[in-house]
Amino acid sequence: MRLLRIPTACVILATALFIPGSAVADPSHAKAATPSTIPALGEWTAASGTYTYSESSRLVVDPDHADELTDEAQTAAADLAALTGTEPEVVTGEPETGDVSLALGGGEPLGAEGYSLDVGDTFAITANADAGAFYGTRTLLQLVKQDKQIPAGTATDVPKKPERGLMVDVGRKYMSVEWLKKHIKDLSYAKLNYFHLHLSDTFGFRLESETHPEVTSEDHYTKAEIRELVDLAAKYHVTLVPEIDVPGHVNAMLAQHPELQLEDQSGNKDPYFLDLSNPDAYTLVEDLIKEYLPLFPGPYWHIGADEYVGDYGKYPQLEAYAKEHYGPDAVGKDAYYGFINWANEIVRDGGKTTRMWNDGIKEGDGTIAPEANIVVDYWSTHGIDPQKLLDRGHTVMNASWTPTYYVLGGTDIDRRWLYEDWNPDLFEKTLTIDDPKRNLGSKIHVWCDHPDAQTEDQITEGIRLPLRGLAQQTWGSPKLVEGYDDFVAIDDAIGRAPGFSSL
Repeated sequence: MRLLRIPTACVILATALFIPGSAVADPSHAKAATPSTIPALGEWTAASGTYTYSESSRLVVDPDHADELTDEAQTAAADLAALTGTEPEVVTGEPETGDVSLALGGGEPLGAEGYSLDVGDTFAITANADAGAFYGTRTLLQLVKQDKQIPAGTATDVPKKPERGLMVDVGRKYMSVEWLKKHIKDLSYAKLNYFHLHLSDTFGFRLESETHPEVTSEDHYTKAEIRELVDLAAKYHVTLVPEIDVPGHVNAMLAQHPELQLEDQSGNKDPYFLDLSNPDAYTLVEDLIKEYLPLFPGPYWHIGADEYVGDYGKYPQLEAYAKEHYGPDAVGKDAYYGFINWANEIVRDGGKTTRMWNDGIKEGDGTIAPEANIVVDYWSTHGIDPQKLLDRGHTVMNASWTPTYYVLGGTDIDRRWLYEDWNPDLFEKTLTIDDPKRNLGSKIHVWCDHPDAQTEDQITEGIRLPLRGLAQQTWGSPKLVEGYDDFVAIDDAIGRAPGFSSL
């Protein structure tokens, strides 16, 4: 448990749904204070009066959009039941005093995930799409959690970045299905929408396989369990992004395939590296990608591609392979670049977009380069900087070590700096880009280099505030409070997603 450094005034204000500090300083301005949520509302105009949520409140869906919004209302009703103990009725029609209404409208300014609120006799949510209506219900949940009397006013709330989320290294540390489900719900509670599962690494290959059952570790996820996660994630508007890391970090995958381990010129095999000069290596990878692409309906497949060979001179077979396949001027590194583009073609043929880590993409070390249609997660200065990735035509995600890496037994996150100083367009403390729209967003990374260093519960508590800080920064709305300590008070007030502890 973290130590709570919350001034008494902040506790009172959080309970009252107002910005910590402002209402106490001058009670006459309390009416204008923005309700406390994470992330903060983008725009808020206060009005007189309050809305009261009660046991008789209903969720009322606009009959013209019942097909799109009824499931969102039903999800919200179940969450309100977990929060309050009473499940509201879901109906179509016209809202009455005390009801929550969901409708579509508002047009292009709201985008795919934005919404507007009109809070008075009713709590009216209007969105351009179902995702926006869903996020409006997350705001409702956070407010009802604090007080069933909610200040009247209007709001417009639209995210700055389209991708906001979490990556978990389940390859090194198996995380229970229950843990993953809890975090899907808790991510959505703070309007985070991206859950990256790093499914293979040094200590484990975590997916059931029918094409290659020999690669699957004892602790793994069945396909039925993955389908449960996919269904829950879709219900809560979270995109699951699978990663099978190749051609490095393949120890677990190659435990039963030593013939595919890369051998140096002295005859030493390295279980960490896939031998890209061996045709059977391509067969294995292709079989697995094609097997799993249909299992994950989201738009992305992450190939990893980080931390492969550093000294290609130790592996002359890679240069020979590259010259054979990519021309007489090719060098050993081209075997790596060519593999990336080969895997990218398989992914694109399967109707998805490839993602990869950035560290292997360098300047002047090969005759070919990764295709520009690959999204690059920028985490390290070992590769070219993010602006140069954009210059090559890539779209990027800010996955910078600082401040997003939470490493078991190693690096922790500077929560204060993340909230007070960082922004999602600042890469590795100092690097910037000229077109922020080509940065999709950011995510917190849980790397399990030392898997026994923390329990699931310790990880849960350790990433809580980093995730909430990232939610604020990637949503991009004006902060309710500038100081981290006051932000902690808001987080304590909104708590976890309804039902989080019971999952």
